[in-house]
Amino acid sequence: MTSRRLIARHPNDTVGAGRCKEPEIRASLGLGLACLLAARANAAPLPPPQIDPGERLLVVAPHPDDETLGAGGLIQRVLENHGRVRVVLITAGDGFVEAVRHETRIPQPRPSAFVAYGQERLREARAALRVLAPEHARLQILGFPDGGLDGLLQAHWWRNRPERSPTTGATDPPYDDQALEPDVLYDGDDLRRELGRIVRDTAPTIVALPDPLDRHPDHRAASLFTLLALQDWSERRPKKDIPDLLAYVVHWPDWPPGWNAPNATPAKCLELDEPPAVIHDGGKRVALVLTDQELGNKEAALQKYVTQLDVMRAFLTAFLCRTEPYTVLDPEEMERVAQTIEKGVAPLPRRSPTLGHRHGPR
Repeated sequence: MTSRRLIARHPNDTVGAGRCKEPEIRASLGLGLACLLAARANAAPLPPPQIDPGERLLVVAPHPDDETLGAGGLIQRVLENHGRVRVVLITAGDGFVEAVRHETRIPQPRPSAFVAYGQERLREARAALRVLAPEHARLQILGFPDGGLDGLLQAHWWRNRPERSPTTGATDPPYDDQALEPDVLYDGDDLRRELGRIVRDTAPTIVALPDPLDRHPDHRAASLFTLLALQDWSERRPKKDIPDLLAYVVHWPDWPPGWNAPNATPAKCLELDEPPAVIHDGGKRVALVLTDQELGNKEAALQKYVTQLDVMRAFLTAFLCRTEPYTVLDPEEMERVAQTIEKGVAPLPRRSPTLGHRHGPR
């Protein structure tokens, strides 16, 4: 399986270094499956991602702010080239216990406090996207459980065993007026369907998604669910229509470099490269060099996330660099993900055998 195009080499390409390290443990399916995707390969050059006129970009973000951290410049560049952008938030970020405690000054916040926090993070996401893409991008919210996406790959795959959020207490999105499908249950089969619905509607030419090697369980799981949905869609598409898969990292030990330094600013970060250990079999590293305006807009968008800057400003501002790094995943990873889950967990039929389509009776 080949992507629709090759990545053009930039005259100022640089070379990264490093190899993928096997994790010490495989405590979850997401982590174990991510290990299978890694390879001990030589580092690839860092060309820019090719962005043609009229691209259809789909950005998958596990939490509000990930779309800005991982793809804030990419969103702008696609729109500058007369393309279209759709951003999907898998969760509302309503599981950040420490932040809710900090905000409420209550050691044991009630579920309603976490829902209110999620609503505020969704408002921040809308404000941030208005900065990055005024009136030219579509935001869709799924509202699945923050901190619980990894469990949807295992114990809570089927609809008859939905997950209950440990913070909101919900088993379906508590954001009726904002979620794409507010009555969908927290199960892996339905998350796969929801993402598949968005992929079919978008028909993307570029997908920016979390790296399957990201150390955050929600990011790993979001990546795997996205690859599953893309595999479902691509099975019925010509190979030339397979989108470019740009994987971004947010969570990795001691990365971004110097994130814990006080008063981190864009001026102190000229380039950001992915962690050296993040190398994929058949993957290519690329880096989008941001213009002054793109970087300024990315910073302005990030400033909309007041709740997050209040608790981890140094970490977030460490992403305000002149470059946005990605790994262009080999499209074969979509098929490998589906095959590995089917072999390692349980068969994944197109729909639940007894519960029918997601719009049917519950």
